[in-house]
Parts: sequence; C-alpha cells; structure tokens
Amino acid sequence: MVKQSDYKEPEVQICFSVLLELMTILGGFRENIVIVGGSVPPLLIPETKPKYPGTLDIDIALDFKSISDDSYKTILKTLKEKGYYQKEGDQPFKFYRDVNEMTVEIDLLAGEYGGTGKSRRHQIVQEVKARKVRGCDLVFDRFIKIELYGILPGGAANKVTVKVPEIGPFLITKGMVLWDRGKEKDAFDIYYCCKHYPGGIPALVEAIKPLLGNNLVKEGLGKIKAKFEEINFIGPNYVADFLEISNAEERDIVKREAFELVNTLMEKFGIEPFKEI
Repeated sequence: MVKQSDYKEPEVQICFSVLLELMTILGGFRENIVIVGGSVPPLLIPETKPKYPGTLDIDIALDFKSISDDSYKTILKTLKEKGYYQKEGDQPFKFYRDVNEMTVEIDLLAGEYGGTGKSRRHQIVQEVKARKVRGCDLVFDRFIKIELYGILPGGAANKVTVKVPEIGPFLITKGMVLWDRGKEKDAFDIYYCCKHYPGGIPALVEAIKPLLGNNLVKEGLGKIKAKFEEINFIGPNYVADFLEISNAEERDIVKREAFELVNTLMEKFGIEPFKEI
C-alpha cells in the first residue's frame, strides 16, 4: 500500500530535478509534451497547507500526431545521451534515470485515438512506444503553460516553460486510472484537488462545465463517482489509507470530507456512477 510517509522530501526533490532535466533536454519536442500524473497537483495548485506530498515517478504525455519522425535528434537518442535507459524485458514505454542512489521511473504516455489500432496498447512515437491512456487525448487540447524552476541533477539551475493539463482533464485521467488500477494515491489526488483548488467546488464546476459534451469526460467523472459513491466505498477509504489515519474518529472525519467533496462536485453535473454493463 502506498502511503504519505513513503514520499520523503529528498526523493521528491530528486524526482522534480529529473522532471526539470527531462523537459530541458526535450526542448525541441516540448510543445508536444504535456506533464501528467502525480507531478501535476502542486503545479496547478501551489502553496497549499498542508503541502502536497509530491511524486516519486514521472508521467509525460506525447502528442504523437504532432511529433515528426524527421527530427535530427530523436526522443530516444536524446534520452540515451543523457543517461536515461530502459530495462531488458521491461515495459517498452518505461525509462529510468539514476540520480545519487535513487532511480526515477519515467512513463511515456499517449492518447488512444488515431495511430495504432484499437487492439494495440501503445502508440509509436519515432523510435519509442508510449502507452495509451484513456482520457489522455483531452490533455493536448486543454492545458496551461507554467514555468518550472529548480536545480538539475548536475547542480545547475534552470527555468523551462511546460504544459500541464487544466484541472478538468487532469481529474478525468485520474478517474480513469483509479478505475483501472485502484491505487491509494489516485484517490488522494482527486480528494486533494477537490479540497484545494482555488475557488473551491464552484470554480471546479466552472472549469469542468465546458467539457461535459465530451463522452470521455462523463465517463471519467462517472468512474470517480463510482469509487466515492458512499462513505465506506474504496475512494474515501483510500484517502484515509494514504494519509495513514488509524484513529477511528479521525478516519471517519476524513472519509466523510472526501465523500462530500467529490459528491458535491458530481451532483452539480448530475453524474451517475459508471457501470461497465
């Protein structure tokens, strides 16, 4: 079980340093890359109290439709030259970067539509494979640009401008992965965004409302609703588990808060729990 105490500050900082390096060396492709996954909440919602725990791995979405095969230096060549590597027999979309005694995992992701056939699990981007993620197509149309600043693994400071998804597409992708893999951190990220998004639930409603004509959006919201349908469902429990709350009374308080925040948002859109049948 993944829990908050697993996210040690030095390791979180190393992961951020690798993210900064990654977006620096892939500068020629940066317009067609969107940072997704656990790196996003503190970039969309900075300076919260308590502080967001961070992430220990990196997910980047590649817009394969816009990345040319004719680039002088490919993504694969660029990564390998800077010490990124793949493991024999591992998933083809995974890369790794060793910094000090820590190994940071990087997953290359892509949208589902277009490219390889529906039965294929990966999109082909130049010489690399990127794993298809449901809902990922949304992040290439609805994003914001922000500036990353920090220290690279080699010790130099740098600034880069990057793309991160708007809050709506981010929550949709989180709903999809929570449904598919059921990890505590995914439920926590949804709760965290609902609790700390500037302007609260009313602002979230305004941000998501323009997307409701898209069936992927309704599906992702429905999957979140299904996991937070009742206080004792897996979503609220995962939030309490991630926060490592063992006291029964405190646990009930957090579970109720998670349940009420998520369901208040879903009720604004009339979202029903997703069903596969």
